[in-house]
Amino acid sequence: MKEEITTDSNILIDSSIWLTYFLEGSYQQIIESEKTIFISSLSVFEIKKKMLDKEIPEHEIKEKIGFIKERAIVMDVNNGVSEKAADISHEKNIPAIDSLIYATAMINNLMLITKDNDFRHLSNVQILD
Repeated sequence: MKEEITTDSNILIDSSIWLTYFLEGSYQQIIESEKTIFISSLSVFEIKKKMLDKEIPEHEIKEKIGFIKERAIVMDVNNGVSEKAADISHEKNIPAIDSLIYATAMINNLMLITKDNDFRHLSNVQILD
């Protein structure tokens, strides 16, 4: 069964979706859509690190990271995001990087699209299988 993104807002795509797109070819309807999509700079880190760990050739990694930068608007972490993330991490017991990614989405009024269950039970998050 194909999962449908049901949101009127812009979306921030988590590294788990990008990695599944690159490694398994899934989620084309999200990545290849006409919709404006965003990504946290921390997700770019996570994606590159996972691909390095999987020993994907450097030229392929460079192509994929280049594609991300062309396709999505990369959102940097700033003081506001950092402070919001600290509150989220403390209140919801969520790991630091996940809190920073979630805070980036919240501050920018973006729906977070992910496969990561660490985000379960948070508002404005859609977890895909």
